[in-house]
Amino acid sequence: MITRRKFIATSTAAAASIPNSGFADDAPLYSVGLIADAQYVDADPGGIRHYRNSIQKLGTAVKSINEAEVDFSIHLGDLIDRKFASFDDILEPLRGLKTPVHQILGNHDFSVDEDDKPKVAEKMGIKNPYYAFSKNGLRFIFLDGTEISTFAQPVGSAIHEEASEMLAEFKAKKRKSAHSWNAAIGPKQLAWLEVQLKEAKTAGEKAIISCHYPILPDNSHNLWNDQEVLTVIDKFSGTVIAWFNGHNHAGNYAERNGVHYVTVQGMVDTPDTNAFGVIDVFSNALKISGSGRVPDRVLSF
Repeated sequence: MITRRKFIATSTAAAASIPNSGFADDAPLYSVGLIADAQYVDADPGGIRHYRNSIQKLGTAVKSINEAEVDFSIHLGDLIDRKFASFDDILEPLRGLKTPVHQILGNHDFSVDEDDKPKVAEKMGIKNPYYAFSKNGLRFIFLDGTEISTFAQPVGSAIHEEASEMLAEFKAKKRKSAHSWNAAIGPKQLAWLEVQLKEAKTAGEKAIISCHYPILPDNSHNLWNDQEVLTVIDKFSGTVIAWFNGHNHAGNYAERNGVHYVTVQGMVDTPDTNAFGVIDVFSNALKISGSGRVPDRVLSF
């Protein structure tokens, strides 16, 4: 069994082989489990997505994350692929985590019957679609990228109509992200994000933002209003250190104004190669120890 002490020792030794790791601390201040796009459904594979295998993969990830003795974990959205009953199956291995898991809403989480859509957040244990908390000088901010969408809101509702019009506008402009599986963050949530970052800056905290959707680099999976969100983050480039997201199963990375934008590889892809990681938080860097398709990274700040 890999104890936290052994895991930290292994991680620190591995970090020594990574150029410019430069950790200011002898050991991490705390650690966070990281998972994206389990996307389970009891269905045959579709292309490279092996839906049923996510049960076993998530169980393996949970065991490793528990052995790392993380303080909490994050699942970056798309816990299921479709069917409301899929939640019961995939939540079973997730309940094996010994510490809390923070879930984020993804587009596939709403691939359920219309009557079940209002139940999705509660089923996933999400009390508020976007929220934040602080821990040891770091503010974790969780966003709802599905807020303005054509899939999460009832057909005929004001938000559904707004999303449909926005999508049509972006398609006319030939935007890369003009697809119905993408969505946008509303103005109220965007204003809330700015308040959170102002508070973090005033308190001398660093901030990590998590969302299902990427905003960098420019990609067909991005939030529709990625530029508006980036404008807010650019104001606080000395405060925000990283943005973590799923959605693009291939993974991705970009850096802008000292902020790291990390797209975590989707667990559902491939028949037997897993995808998850552990973030060790240091006072001057984040070290990602990846498993399977998730690479190791050192994100200095």
